[in-house]
Amino acid sequence: MLNRDYDYLFSTFEKRLDAIEEWFKPKEEPNIDNMDWDNAQLMQKWQISLRTTANYRKQGLEYYKIGGRIYYSPEQREQFVIKTTNKKTNIKSQVAEVDNE
Repeated sequence: MLNRDYDYLFSTFEKRLDAIEEWFKPKEEPNIDNMDWDNAQLMQKWQISLRTTANYRKQGLEYYKIGGRIYYSPEQREQFVIKTTNKKTNIKSQVAEVDNE
């Protein structure tokens, strides 16, 4: 009878330890790359200033507003990156062609 009591105590102790371990496990952060970003998140992820975000909007970075806050969808960000990257490579190739002449 004494052995069963210890078995029970150890099993409940083990369950409690498992619960404590689960409580202290690091939480997985959601992947915000697939979420809409506000201005602060765009500035943090792209390491740019507030003024640069305004310039990007003028250059064609699409956005939408909710309650005065500006948001950018993943598709809008990706399209802007592709568009600006293509412009830069086109300019570089034009400069290279002029240099070769």
